[in-house]
Amino acid sequence: MKQIHATYRQRGVALATALILLAVITVLSIFGAATGALDLRVSGNMQAAFDSFEQAEAGVAAVVTLSATGPDPFTGVDDLDPMNGVSGSPLGNLNDGSGSLDLNVRLKVKGGTCPRSRLGYSADLIACDHYRVESIHTAADSRSKVDEGVVKSVIGSATL
Repeated sequence: MKQIHATYRQRGVALATALILLAVITVLSIFGAATGALDLRVSGNMQAAFDSFEQAEAGVAAVVTLSATGPDPFTGVDDLDPMNGVSGSPLGNLNDGSGSLDLNVRLKVKGGTCPRSRLGYSADLIACDHYRVESIHTAADSRSKVDEGVVKSVIGSATL
């Protein structure tokens, strides 16, 4: 009777074990690559959203700054283009340019009551106009909207 050596029988088992381990490592590598690609897309979308929000917020800040430095956008009427007539647009350095912003100033309440401080006086001589400044930034991959309320005091208003 022939005798079979133990090392001869185990040659196929080593090959099968190596193939199974190679398949497991391949699946884990593909899963890792897919997860990395997804994370990269998510972080790119988050960056685009943050940039869009910051640019919309810059639009609101530029409009509010105009009340002290340029043509006052808070004149008692709606202004759908508050940057019209401003030389050297403060929004020219935005990533997408100033054309990617839609800025509006809307009068909400004319001659309304003013927020008062605890030490306020002359209540009968001061009225306030309440405005909403709206800035919408639109890009290819994101869109953001920022609204801010502005109160402008009007001293000696005849409407009271």
